Amino acid sequence: MPDPNEFNDYLPEQKPEEYAIEIPADQSPLNLDRVPSGQDILGRIEQRGMAYSRLSRGLAPWWVLISGWVVFGGLALGLLKMALGGNIVSWVLLAMVVLPLIILAQGTLAKGKARSSQ
Repeated sequence: MPDPNEFNDYLPEQKPEEYAIEIPADQSPLNLDRVPSGQDILGRIEQRGMAYSRLSRGLAPWWVLISGWVVFGGLALGLLKMALGGNIVSWVLLAMVVLPLIILAQGTLAKGKARSSQ
């Protein structure tokens, strides 16, 4: 049986490995209050999502909630009147106008609960 040291004669000479640890430079903290750019499509979508989120959580001022109710509520009442007259397109438009009303309702309820808990 051959001696295991004989195999090392056929292998190249091994150099000891050098180990190194790379420490990355300090990174600046992430800006959590970053405002997305409205110049590209995804930025616009993100801005709308942030606005709807703030609105539904009750973080919008009262005048925004009241003006939203006046605008979207008046539009919804007008479309409801037309839809009851039998216009199919008005039902579709009414369904689209009801979505902002749902968001406004969530925001109004959240703002009212926050006010009553203070």
